[in-house]
Amino acid sequence: MRSLRVLLLLLTTVTLSWSAPTVSAQREKRAISWVNPQITDMEGLEHKVLDSKSLGHDVGYAVWTPASYSDRGSRRYPVVYFLHGAGGTEASDSGGFSSRIASSIRKGKFPEAICVFPNGGMSGYRGEVESMIIDELIPMIDREYATKAEASGRVLAGFSMGGAGSVRLSLLHPELFCAAGSWGGALSRQGKGEDSPLLPAAKSSASSLKKNNFALLTINGDQDHPEGFSPLNKVLSSLTIPHKVVTLKDTQHNLGHYYDRSADTMIAFLAERLRGEKAHHDSMRTVRVLTIGNSFAENACKYLKNIAADGGVELVIGTANLGGCTLEKHAKLAKQSATDPDNKPYPFSKAGERRKLSLQDYLVADQWDYVTVQQMSALSFKPETFHPHIDQLVEIIRELAPNAKILIHQTWAYRPDSPLLKQWGMSQDEMHAGILQAYESVAKQFDAAIIPVGSAFHEVRTSPGRQVVVPDPNYDFDNPVHPQRPDQTNSLVAGWYWDVADDREPKLKLDFKHANEAGCYLAGLVWYESLTGNDAREITYAPHAVKEADREFLREVAHSVSRTRSPEPDQVR
Repeated sequence: MRSLRVLLLLLTTVTLSWSAPTVSAQREKRAISWVNPQITDMEGLEHKVLDSKSLGHDVGYAVWTPASYSDRGSRRYPVVYFLHGAGGTEASDSGGFSSRIASSIRKGKFPEAICVFPNGGMSGYRGEVESMIIDELIPMIDREYATKAEASGRVLAGFSMGGAGSVRLSLLHPELFCAAGSWGGALSRQGKGEDSPLLPAAKSSASSLKKNNFALLTINGDQDHPEGFSPLNKVLSSLTIPHKVVTLKDTQHNLGHYYDRSADTMIAFLAERLRGEKAHHDSMRTVRVLTIGNSFAENACKYLKNIAADGGVELVIGTANLGGCTLEKHAKLAKQSATDPDNKPYPFSKAGERRKLSLQDYLVADQWDYVTVQQMSALSFKPETFHPHIDQLVEIIRELAPNAKILIHQTWAYRPDSPLLKQWGMSQDEMHAGILQAYESVAKQFDAAIIPVGSAFHEVRTSPGRQVVVPDPNYDFDNPVHPQRPDQTNSLVAGWYWDVADDREPKLKLDFKHANEAGCYLAGLVWYESLTGNDAREITYAPHAVKEADREFLREVAHSVSRTRSPEPDQVR
């Protein structure tokens, strides 16, 4: 029997692949026992039989009710649905799991709740079994028991096939559950889960999941394919849906091992959700960065939080930015604030609170991991404009945020048709070369890493087929017709746009400085890899305005310029 049990557990490897042919093959190879009344003799635990229309035959299930249930009065109880692993039945884990819940209730660590144990056969909790649970069993439990019949009163948990099944059912039926917990489950045992249908399902269910304050907990042993959930974790991060990832050392694919090592973690998580306590993004690494800059820093950070969330990192961004602000002005404002506490030029917002801060206030407002500095774009290629102002700013940063690493935000050169380039008698390439030299000099002086956004822009602009043709030879600039604009294919900056105001005719104008959607995305990718050390090529998020055909190329460029200039962040968890 012991050998057979081990064999049954190992068969879970097959059932978790989400492959219908594999499950069909399993059904052909073994008979499923659908009704198993021999359950643990335990107070409150009963065996029941459902005449299932979905399955076309009887199916067993077990229900455990707490000691207070008989004297419940008008009280309603939340429900935990526990799904067994491959080779198990409704009887397999009902006694063990119920006894742990009962013990936690007695200790005040779990709300009084009902536990239900369906029989999933070898289904992977798909097809007819999925219909049986969702369309028959849950409604029947809500009719026959005093349940809290809403999403906030239902959670799923399970082991192996059941762990994966709990994740699957919760994402496909987000209106029914507020949490799912998985022990030893995975999206795939054969691949890495990138092609799982649960990834688009999570995206389409996002609004319902958020409405129900849904959270996910996955617990896997380090030899039990924890990477199988990585693609889903990235999707949930991008959607800001709380999920916690726990990886245990030396845990075999055995429910007893998971109970011994992590029962308290799972039960505490389910208790938290049933009590309506706020879930946290425990799986996400948090990085805190304060920017001292201007609109170019705002451009770079426009999509940075979304990009970082897609990579499993929560970005906290402080913005000591003022439009067109030079290093000289930042240093001057800091000097004034040192003697005048009312001099607070930088907007600050947190948890709905809006106020103004001085640079000194901002530097102590959080435990910043990084502080970035940059020169105003029109001066960025002139090394003499950096000093002594950047020296003064670095001194203040090191005094008030001594644990923060200083990063130099390398800005980008203007478009070739910029009137300022013409005025300076300078080409885009020459401006870029000057930017490189100036920023390299200050980075070396302060032993600081560079965020190479300017280099990324230059690599895109000089790649074959990526040059911007300016001016557009097919556009009549002398007689422009609103709302038509010149062809700006491949541009990374805003370029030509129509200035429309109520009191005058539309006027065609040129923004040769600020990044457009593609430029902001590229800059954000460079910042992401520079701040986290994560590979920008693995990011799946992209703003809708960035063409599908351009996204992979921009990620490749961001990675290629960032990999040799990383600020050597701590290893990402």
